[in-house]
Amino acid sequence: MMSEEQAIGQGEKQSLEAGVSVITPAHNAADVVERVVESVARQSFAALEHIVIDDGSADDTLEMLRSLQARFGALQVISQPKRGAAQARNAGIEVARGRYIAFLDADDEWLPDKLARQIGFMEETGTLFSYGDYWRCRGASKDRRKLVTGPAALTYADLLRGCPIGCLTVAYNQQAMGKMYMPEVPRGHDWGLWLKLTRDGEPARRFPGVAAIYHMQSRSLSRNKLGKACDIYRIYREQEGIGIPSSLRHLAEHSWRSVF
Repeated sequence: MMSEEQAIGQGEKQSLEAGVSVITPAHNAADVVERVVESVARQSFAALEHIVIDDGSADDTLEMLRSLQARFGALQVISQPKRGAAQARNAGIEVARGRYIAFLDADDEWLPDKLARQIGFMEETGTLFSYGDYWRCRGASKDRRKLVTGPAALTYADLLRGCPIGCLTVAYNQQAMGKMYMPEVPRGHDWGLWLKLTRDGEPARRFPGVAAIYHMQSRSLSRNKLGKACDIYRIYREQEGIGIPSSLRHLAEHSWRSVF
């Protein structure tokens, strides 16, 4: 459940610093965490802060992050007992100081001009919530990758039927939209936040070009489709307050359309 402090902060708008807060949950990610930190650090549009939340790792993730702080001044590290990716992301959202929030998992990486292109697009068009295309890779070979593309725009009604958005490509303007949190379920929590961000009529828009690389080799939780379906149903019923028949209909559509 969301903490009292998070509940108070939900939807509040506040004075924030110009720039981007990047949020990365990390659990037993010692073998990849340096790559994700370097991916953010080499952006041509420098992030205001890169908040990495160690979610109760049993390996050397936390020690690796502490050592990386000496090299990367924007890197901030939060350590918490294992609670799950949604709770870890929410911990990052709670302390994020940037006008924009962006997400990047510890397994993944951005292309070097991702933030520059995305924030430029948002400021030029007045877009408050954007996403991009990305490569989905299995292993190191470029022959085993697939380009995942999304539609030009997505409304709340579109997102009720599925989630063709990669979390690793998202950025939104928390100065304008308020501080919002993900539903604390194991799977589908990012999509739950996208529903909140579009519920009042502001569509999400795709910015041009390829944004990121999604590495698939250790995605057992996100591949648990039955568990994800149960969590998605909970979001329909508990967060969105949708009745049982409509929730089941949306769930059937979501199962066909979503990127798992």
